[in-house]
Amino acid sequence: MAFNDPATKAMLRMEVRRFASRCEADQALLQRADSLREVVRLASRSIPSMLSGEHEAREAQRRLVQAADERARELVLDHLNAWGKAHDEQRDRLMKNLVDDLASLTGPLGHLRTWAQNKRTAAEQMF
Repeated sequence: MAFNDPATKAMLRMEVRRFASRCEADQALLQRADSLREVVRLASRSIPSMLSGEHEAREAQRRLVQAADERARELVLDHLNAWGKAHDEQRDRLMKNLVDDLASLTGPLGHLRTWAQNKRTAAEQMF
């Protein structure tokens, strides 16, 4: 592909804008996501190969992953707070759900699995 061609450059710029707008739409969806699986699914948007060299595309993906990271941390902390306030009968069920949700932390949010397990262990030791 000849990148010196003005038509090709215009097409590339259009694709970058399109990718960035998709990432922004996913960021809005992240704010409404109520499960870790949904957050991981939204965060795993990959850059098309023809845009991999474009700074704007990489920046849009970075902002998306950063927003997903923040939302995943909020969800884990909310889950642990609900576990701490629950009755004894509900705690086992809530902890099992949390462990299942932590298994879905993969891909760009895989580093949060260790953080979440440490938070879970600290919460269990408090009770």
